[in-house]
Amino acid sequence: MKMSKAKLSRIIFLLAAIQAMPVQVHAKPIIFPMHGLMVASKKPVPIEMDWDDNNFINANPKVYNHKIARLAAIFSTIAYVHADERPNTNELLKSYRLLGFNESNIYWNYNLDYNHPMNQNNQAAYSFAFKDIQTPSGTKKLVFLIIRGTPLSANEWLSNLNISDSTKKDIKVHEGFLSTCEIIKQDFYKFLQDNAISKSDSYFLISGHSRGAAIANLLGSIFYDDKVITSDKMFVYTFASPNVSQEDRTQNDEYKFIWNIVNAEDAVPTVPPNRNKWNWKKFGNTRVIANYWNSDPETYLNDYLPRMNKYYKKLLLREYAPFKSGPFFQSQASRILTGYTPDVKTYYRFGLHFISATALKLAFRSEPKSENIISEEDSQAQGITASESSQQSAESAESEEKAEAMQLPFVLRPIQSYVNNHTDNGFDYALNAAVDMHACEAYLSWMLALEENEIFASLGSSQIVIDGALDCAIYDDDGNMLARIVNGMPEIFTITPPVGIMPLPYKNVLGFPGNKNLNIIVHKDSLIPTIVGYKIEHYDAAGTLLERSEKSHFYPHTNLSVKFSAGKSTLEENQLTFEKLSRKEAKPLVKKYKLNDNFKFRIQPEIEATFGSTFAMGARIGAPVFYGTVLGELRSTKSYGLASGIGHQHILYGRVLFDSELFARYLWTKNDEDKKVFDIVPQARFTLAYKPLRRAHYFAGVVFDMNIDGFNDTAFSTSARKSYFSKIRLNEKLSLQPAIQIGARF
Repeated sequence: MKMSKAKLSRIIFLLAAIQAMPVQVHAKPIIFPMHGLMVASKKPVPIEMDWDDNNFINANPKVYNHKIARLAAIFSTIAYVHADERPNTNELLKSYRLLGFNESNIYWNYNLDYNHPMNQNNQAAYSFAFKDIQTPSGTKKLVFLIIRGTPLSANEWLSNLNISDSTKKDIKVHEGFLSTCEIIKQDFYKFLQDNAISKSDSYFLISGHSRGAAIANLLGSIFYDDKVITSDKMFVYTFASPNVSQEDRTQNDEYKFIWNIVNAEDAVPTVPPNRNKWNWKKFGNTRVIANYWNSDPETYLNDYLPRMNKYYKKLLLREYAPFKSGPFFQSQASRILTGYTPDVKTYYRFGLHFISATALKLAFRSEPKSENIISEEDSQAQGITASESSQQSAESAESEEKAEAMQLPFVLRPIQSYVNNHTDNGFDYALNAAVDMHACEAYLSWMLALEENEIFASLGSSQIVIDGALDCAIYDDDGNMLARIVNGMPEIFTITPPVGIMPLPYKNVLGFPGNKNLNIIVHKDSLIPTIVGYKIEHYDAAGTLLERSEKSHFYPHTNLSVKFSAGKSTLEENQLTFEKLSRKEAKPLVKKYKLNDNFKFRIQPEIEATFGSTFAMGARIGAPVFYGTVLGELRSTKSYGLASGIGHQHILYGRVLFDSELFARYLWTKNDEDKKVFDIVPQARFTLAYKPLRRAHYFAGVVFDMNIDGFNDTAFSTSARKSYFSKIRLNEKLSLQPAIQIGARF
C-alpha cells in the first residue's frame, strides 16, 4: 500500500509533535525517613513529599523549581547521618532507594582521614548516585551529588576558617572550600567515567547545607567553567551557603542555574563578609526565606510560622525560635569583623584567625558525635514502619525531659537566671534561636511548609548609625515603647522586636524593618545644643550592605527635641525628615518614655582627692536635678571630718556635665598645742564631669572653703592643710580658700 507524500508528512509532523510534548508529571507520595544533625528524635521522622523524576526533565535549571528545591533540602539534611558507621541501614541510603537508585549505583565517601598529609582538614563527606530515567529523547541518567555540611568536629570547622592559610594574603576564592572541591571533582569525574555516564547528556542534582552548600555552590561554577557538564541539565540548590569568592563574575548570567537559599536570620551565609574591603559573594541566585522583617508580620506569625512548626516540632520536638530582627544582628557581626580586621591580611596578622581556631579546638577537643541511630532494614517500600511512626510521641516526651534536665556550665547559670527573669526566658530563647537560625532542619521545615509563592521575600531594611550621648525612645503607632536609649546607652531589657540596637563606642546602630514605620523621639536636656551625627545604611533582604549615606546632623537641646520615623520611609532615603518639638510639645513623650535622666533617683558611690592632701569618699543620693552628698574626709595630718551638702547637675553638652554644690564640712583638727579642735567650714564646689557610660562619670573642679576669722581658723592653719592658692578676701572677716579637686562617681 502506497502512502502519499502529504500523508507521510502529516504522520511525521504528528510524531514530532508528540515527541516534543512535555512529559506529564505523575507524582507519587514518598515518605522519607528523616534524620540529620540536630534531629532530637531517636527514630527517623517520617516526612512525606510528592515526587516524580520528570520534574527534572521538564525543568529549566535557570528557573527556580520548588519541587526540586524541596528534594534537595531533604537530601542535604539526611546527608548528616553517619553513613560510614551504618553503610547498609542509614537513612540516606534508604532515601536513595525510595527514589529508585540501586545500591550498586551509590558511592560513599564518609570515612574521612583528617591526618591525610595532603588533604588534612580540607575534606567533606559526600555521596554520588545515578539511575536511568525515561525522557522524550530516550533513556538518560539522573545523577545526585550530595555534600554533607560541617559535622560536630573541629577539623572541617578549621577548613571553614581557612580563607587563605597557605599565604595569609588576600585571595579570590576561599582556600578551604576550593581545596575540598578539587578532591570531590576528581572523584566525581572518575565516578562518571567508571559508570559510563555522559557529562553533557545527563541530569545532575548538586546540593548541600552550610559547608556542603558552599562546596556545592563552588562545584557548580567549576563544572560549568570546565565545559564538561552543561548548565542546561545541572540543578544546583544550596542551603545556608557561606560566601565563596571575591570574583566579580559570581553574578554573571551563566551561573544562574545555581540557587542559594538563605535564612536572613542566619549568620553563616554572611561570612566571609561582603562589606568594605571584604568582597565575598556566592555564585548564582540568592533567595531569602520570609521572616518578620521582610514579609507581612501578621501573616508570618499567624500563618507561616505555625505551618513551619508542624514540621519543626517533629524534628526538634520544640517550636522554632526566630530572631524577629531579620538580618540585623547578623549584619552587625560583619560590621564588627570588618572593623576589627579591615582585610584578609589583618584577619591573620592580628590573631583573629588564631583565636577562632583555638576556640574551635577547645570546644571540640572531645570531638563529640551525634547519637548513632540503629534501625532494622525496611520491610516496607516507603522506608519507615508504622511502629516507628507510632513511637514518635513517646520519644518526644522522653527527649523533652532530657532537654529540661540539661544545664549550662555553673559559671553561666547566674547570667541565664538573671536574663530569664528580666526578659520572659530571653536567655533560653536566644540559645534556641542561635541553633535554629542555621539548623538544616529549619531550612527543610520552611521548604516543606511554604509554597513557592510564599517562601521567599525580597524586601530590604535600613539601619541608622547615630552618634553621641543621645536620649531617645523608639515606639510604634500605638504608642508602645520598643526600645530606649539613655545617655547613649541602650537599655537592653527594653529592646523589643522588630527593633534592633547594637551599641558601639560612642555610637549606636538602630535597625528597622522594611515592612513598617516606627517612630523615634530624640531628646537631650543640654544647655548647649548637642551635635548628633547620623548615617543611613540600606541593606538587601539577605542583610548585605548596599549603600550608606553621607553623615548628616541635628541639634537637640533642652528646649528642642526631634521626632522622625524610620523603616519603610528609610528604605531608599538618605536623609531623615524631622519634626521639631518645643520643650512643651516634647514633654508628654519625654515623660511617658522616661527620657529625662535628671529625675531618676540613684545612689552613686563617690571618691575624690583635693590638692592639699585631703582624700574623701562617700555617696551621692538623689536625682541629678537635686541630690544630697555625704562624704567622709581624711587628711595627711591624721585629722578627719564629715561633709554633707546639696547640689544640682546640668547637662552642659553631650556627655559633659556641670555640678554646683554647697557643703557644710565638720572637721576635727589638731591645733598647735596638739589638741583636737572642732570646726565647721562652709564650702562651695563647682565641677565639670565627663560621663562615658550611663552611670559612672569622672570630674574635676574647684572648691572654695569659707574661712571666718575667729570661728574656724584652726581648719586653715598651715599645720592643718597645704594651700597651693592664695586666699580670696571678701571682707574683713570672710575669705575663700580655693583648691583643685578630682574624683569619680559610679
